[in-house]
Amino acid sequence: MPLSSRTLLTTAALAAAVIAPSAANAAEGFTAVTSTGDVVQLHSDSAPGLTRIHKVTGLAAGESIVGLDRTPTGELLGLTSAGNIASVDRDTGNATPNFPAPVTTAVAANAPVTFAVAPDGASARIITPGRDVVINLATGAATNGPALTFAAGDPHAGAQAAPALDYAADGRLIGVDAGQGAYAVQTAAGAATLQTLAGVPFKTIEPTRATVSDGSVWTATNLSDKPNRAPQSRLVRYDPATGKITGQDGVYLLSRLDAIAADGPVADDKTPPKATSSGKVLQRKVNKRGDAYWTGLNVKTNEGGQILASIRLNGKVAGMALTSLERAGTAHLQFGANKKYGAALRRAAAAHRRVVVHVTVNDWARNKHIYDRAIRLSL
Repeated sequence: MPLSSRTLLTTAALAAAVIAPSAANAAEGFTAVTSTGDVVQLHSDSAPGLTRIHKVTGLAAGESIVGLDRTPTGELLGLTSAGNIASVDRDTGNATPNFPAPVTTAVAANAPVTFAVAPDGASARIITPGRDVVINLATGAATNGPALTFAAGDPHAGAQAAPALDYAADGRLIGVDAGQGAYAVQTAAGAATLQTLAGVPFKTIEPTRATVSDGSVWTATNLSDKPNRAPQSRLVRYDPATGKITGQDGVYLLSRLDAIAADGPVADDKTPPKATSSGKVLQRKVNKRGDAYWTGLNVKTNEGGQILASIRLNGKVAGMALTSLERAGTAHLQFGANKKYGAALRRAAAAHRRVVVHVTVNDWARNKHIYDRAIRLSL
């Protein structure tokens, strides 16, 4: 698996007023859309695991979801790359446009995006570089917003904001401005100015999206802009009441998120994963570098996590395999041989002996399922 923030003293009162945090260590739930067009759910206590995965349907060819937020009634709304607002069913992936025509011009997935439903549910704010519009959610009518800038006296005073924001309970927008490398909040509800809360201690790469939950700003931001890297995001929590930032150094998600919305508190995951295995023979193979490995055992799990397995020969660990799954699926294990036991494994395979494979399936919430499986060796 590919694998200190600075809080400004002048913003302590602003931060404390944003939202009262919920109980410490409570898990938070999120609905997100990946860069591959899946609607997924994830929890703060089991990231990077993704569950309830559905392809987005109902949009035009080439159209994707670039922003998500919820109305006060719980309806999940998506802003699309074509400028439509759609109602999204997270349990099916179906997206139904709420209006007969786009409410704004096209929105780039790789640009800064704010898509935030107002606390009263009457409107949604869309902010991208060069755009600030307020959409009436009853009619789809758009009116121009004031275009946010950083307030006088701020370290970024006068800078035009291109942020990823969400509404706090007090009606102010709060989130991240990747261009300024800052967590920021409106100086007052409805104000045209932002105040810096803290510096961002990690590289913010678009797409960067923010949502508010448990009194904190949760930011999903692209992990790398290098074309040879697999698309991934990091999920980072910033608590404005304390200035604490967590998650910037992992665990990293195994997918890139192009949109995210908070679902609120969820029950902690205390359930061990379920797993079954298939395959009757472990066969020795050699890769192009001349390294030997053993393959033929598959482990199917009902949720994402890490699978650690070992070949036990005469009670000794003779080989190991480790693999990670983002979601439910089947892992095809490859065991690297312990050099000390390489010859013994070949002899056992020549004699078609059976060995015991000890399997530990860990979900991302650190629950375990452990079992042994007998399997025959073969050259």
